Amino acid sequence: MHIKPTESVWGALLTGCRIHGDTELAAYAADRVFELGTVSSGMHVLLSNAYAAAGRYEEAAKARKMLRDRGVKKETGLSWVEEGNRVHTFAAGDRSHSKSGEIYQKLEELGDEMERAGYVADTNFVLREVDRDEKNQVIRYHSERLAIAFGLITIPPQRPIRVMKNLRVCGDCHTAIKFMSKCSGRVIIVRDNNRFHRFEDGKCSCGDYW
Repeated sequence: MHIKPTESVWGALLTGCRIHGDTELAAYAADRVFELGTVSSGMHVLLSNAYAAAGRYEEAAKARKMLRDRGVKKETGLSWVEEGNRVHTFAAGDRSHSKSGEIYQKLEELGDEMERAGYVADTNFVLREVDRDEKNQVIRYHSERLAIAFGLITIPPQRPIRVMKNLRVCGDCHTAIKFMSKCSGRVIIVRDNNRFHRFEDGKCSCGDYW
């Protein structure tokens, strides 16, 4: 470039790397961002995720520590679904709901169907240093999946399942929801903090770009 890249330029590159799964280039971009010195809290989140996806957990921890030192807390991922004039809220791994047993049983049953249909979990989206089995467990109980499973057992088949999420849907959950729509025969609509996704028969309206 003829001009020195700014935080915004590196941030755009980091986001593009996340979308296309290029962890090596993302880590390179993250290194260059650190050289800029003071950057925004949102950039620190991008840095942490980029390093974790590349397996560089010490650098990821350093980026998170910088956030804590600035008094910034990472927002907890939550998903909501409305049923029976009531809004039901879920967090990842949540077991506080009154129908928790049914929800997890539905996820187990649907998970078996999804695997037979060709779904393979992409554990690269688990940004923690844990073994593969634990990564598989962590990713399959993200908040949007719990909300969808609740919808499957409570919302009539002729109605679409509508879920709201306060953060961007991760890449593996996006793939998983496509399989959930195909295996269940249901229309699933998810509104994350970036756009609407309409899943039907294994396809999403976003064309896998969001």
